[in-house]
Amino acid sequence: MNQYIYFILGIVLGISIAVYFYERREEKIEKTIEYNQRIYSTKKLDVTMQTVVERITSSINELKRDLTEEEKNEIIVKCYKEKFLEL
Repeated sequence: MNQYIYFILGIVLGISIAVYFYERREEKIEKTIEYNQRIYSTKKLDVTMQTVVERITSSINELKRDLTEEEKNEIIVKCYKEKFLEL
Protein backbone atom coordinates (compact mmCIF):
# COMPACT_ATOMS: atom_id res chain seq x y z
CA MET A 1 0.00 0.00 0.00
CA ASN A 2 2.85 2.37 0.81
CA GLN A 3 4.33 2.10 -2.71
CA TYR A 4 1.00 3.10 -4.28
CA ILE A 5 0.91 6.28 -2.20
CA TYR A 6 4.40 7.22 -3.42
CA PHE A 7 3.39 6.39 -6.98
CA ILE A 8 0.32 8.65 -6.76
CA LEU A 9 2.34 11.43 -5.12
CA GLY A 10 4.92 11.14 -7.91
CA ILE A 11 2.22 11.49 -10.56
CA VAL A 12 0.73 14.53 -8.79
CA LEU A 13 4.19 16.10 -8.47
CA GLY A 14 4.94 15.46 -12.16
CA ILE A 15 1.67 17.02 -13.26
CA SER A 16 2.17 20.04 -11.03
CA ILE A 17 5.70 20.59 -12.42
CA ALA A 18 4.36 20.35 -15.98
CA VAL A 19 1.62 22.90 -15.23
CA TYR A 20 4.15 25.23 -13.58
CA PHE A 21 6.46 25.23 -16.60
CA TYR A 22 3.53 25.64 -19.00
CA GLU A 23 2.33 28.70 -17.08
CA ARG A 24 5.84 30.18 -16.95
CA ARG A 25 6.08 29.77 -20.72
CA GLU A 26 2.76 31.55 -21.21
CA GLU A 27 3.84 34.42 -18.92
CA LYS A 28 7.09 34.78 -20.85
CA ILE A 29 5.20 34.96 -24.15
CA GLU A 30 2.80 37.58 -22.74
CA LYS A 31 5.68 39.70 -21.43
CA THR A 32 7.40 39.54 -24.82
CA ILE A 33 4.22 40.66 -26.60
CA GLU A 34 3.71 43.54 -24.15
CA TYR A 35 7.34 44.62 -24.54
CA ASN A 36 7.15 44.53 -28.35
CA GLN A 37 3.93 46.52 -28.33
CA ARG A 38 5.40 49.14 -26.03
CA ILE A 39 8.59 49.49 -28.12
CA TYR A 40 7.33 49.20 -31.70
CA SER A 41 3.67 50.19 -31.68
CA THR A 42 2.30 53.65 -32.32
CA LYS A 43 -1.26 54.95 -32.40
CA LYS A 44 -1.13 55.43 -36.17
CA LEU A 45 0.15 51.90 -36.71
CA ASP A 46 -2.57 50.48 -34.46
CA VAL A 47 -5.29 52.37 -36.33
CA THR A 48 -3.88 51.28 -39.69
CA MET A 49 -3.71 47.64 -38.64
CA GLN A 50 -7.27 47.78 -37.32
CA THR A 51 -8.42 49.21 -40.65
CA VAL A 52 -6.56 46.45 -42.52
CA VAL A 53 -8.20 43.76 -40.38
CA GLU A 54 -11.66 45.26 -40.89
CA ARG A 55 -11.23 45.51 -44.65
CA ILE A 56 -9.86 41.98 -44.97
CA THR A 57 -12.76 40.67 -42.88
CA SER A 58 -15.31 42.52 -44.98
CA SER A 59 -13.70 41.26 -48.19
CA ILE A 60 -13.81 37.69 -46.90
CA ASN A 61 -17.48 38.11 -46.00
CA GLU A 62 -18.31 39.62 -49.41
CA LEU A 63 -16.43 37.02 -51.43
CA LYS A 64 -17.30 34.12 -49.08
CA ARG A 65 -13.82 32.65 -49.44
CA ASP A 66 -10.33 33.13 -48.06
CA LEU A 67 -8.27 35.84 -49.70
CA THR A 68 -5.03 35.12 -51.49
CA GLU A 69 -1.76 36.65 -50.33
CA GLU A 70 -1.84 39.09 -53.25
CA GLU A 71 -5.33 40.30 -52.33
CA LYS A 72 -4.31 40.77 -48.70
CA ASN A 73 -1.19 42.64 -49.78
CA GLU A 74 -3.26 44.98 -51.97
CA ILE A 75 -5.51 45.83 -49.02
CA ILE A 76 -2.50 46.43 -46.78
CA VAL A 77 -0.84 48.74 -49.32
CA LYS A 78 -4.08 50.69 -49.87
CA CYS A 79 -4.56 51.22 -46.14
CA TYR A 80 -0.92 52.20 -45.72
CA LYS A 81 -1.12 54.78 -48.49
CA GLU A 82 -4.41 56.20 -47.18
CA LYS A 83 -3.21 56.53 -43.61
CA PHE A 84 0.22 57.92 -44.34
CA LEU A 85 -0.88 60.28 -47.07
CA GLU A 86 -3.11 61.94 -44.46
CA LEU A 87 0.02 63.51 -42.97
